Amino acid sequence: KMPSKTTKYESIRETLICFMKERGRWEEKMNDEIPRSFEKYGSHLLFPETAFANKTWSDAGEDLWKLICKLYNGRAVAIGGSIQNDLYRTPSVRLIYGATSIVNFVDNHVKYTWDIEKNMFSSGNVNERHRIGRLSCKGEVIVDLFAGIGYFTLPYLVHAKAKFVHACEWNASAIEALRRNLEHNGVANKCRIYEGDNREVSPRKVADRVNIGIIPSSEDYWQVACEALSDKGGILYVHQNVTSKFSSRNHCDICENVKVKFNLNSYEKFQSALECLIENNTYIWNQFHGYQISCKKEEWFDFAVHTTHSISSILNTIHSNIWKVIVK
Repeated sequence: KMPSKTTKYESIRETLICFMKERGRWEEKMNDEIPRSFEKYGSHLLFPETAFANKTWSDAGEDLWKLICKLYNGRAVAIGGSIQNDLYRTPSVRLIYGATSIVNFVDNHVKYTWDIEKNMFSSGNVNERHRIGRLSCKGEVIVDLFAGIGYFTLPYLVHAKAKFVHACEWNASAIEALRRNLEHNGVANKCRIYEGDNREVSPRKVADRVNIGIIPSSEDYWQVACEALSDKGGILYVHQNVTSKFSSRNHCDICENVKVKFNLNSYEKFQSALECLIENNTYIWNQFHGYQISCKKEEWFDFAVHTTHSISSILNTIHSNIWKVIVK
């Protein structure tokens, strides 16, 4: 019978306390700094910023980190922090034990390598990485506006079998990792990297699908995403952190008119996607019963409506033909 996570945590905690007590370094206030959760990438252990924060831990020397590696089955220890508020979303990570900061990690049969101190790897987008891998993109061209080290670019090529990916990235260290990852996965000949601000370097009118993988908001990049779509149409993957603040700040007359048109006094009763197109500078809305939607929160529905007419407006200004926009 496998021990529960709680049992394993208690065992690790007791071992570390014993280790520190034997060296006369234990203080009760350090108890909360023994982490209950961590991330593991290859042989690298990444602990949260609050873990082992007291200087007494580091004063215990290399033997402590060796013990931690043994307990957590790793070879290197890094302490994380919040993502820096810069254009590159640089991680605040320090390698405190181990021979190298270079990580080698396999996720869903895709090989990734990166410098843990220079580049982020979000465990939170694992579902999206795997979802992309389940797509069928044979014969399709993809534009990835925020390629990073290849979080989505690689699943498109390795599993979804995309014909070609145009990958935009402005972080030099991420580009270096992306090049290595394309080579390691044998798909370098199916990807072109565009270095710089995607609003300036992204190709136009080539894509069947466009990934806009930036949070908390991707709205500043909807224009370039629409410009990247081919004239025959395609799919935009819009990433956004939608909170209750969206509903209170971002209502607009167009969104309100849509609610009135469809008598949406209860968003929970609305289960069909909305279709929007513009003719003669007039928004035309219809319920699109081909796609069923379920919004658990009102702000999710509000964002879907807002995205639908915003994207429709952008497409109307940059493409000559009439576009139908559906958010699902």
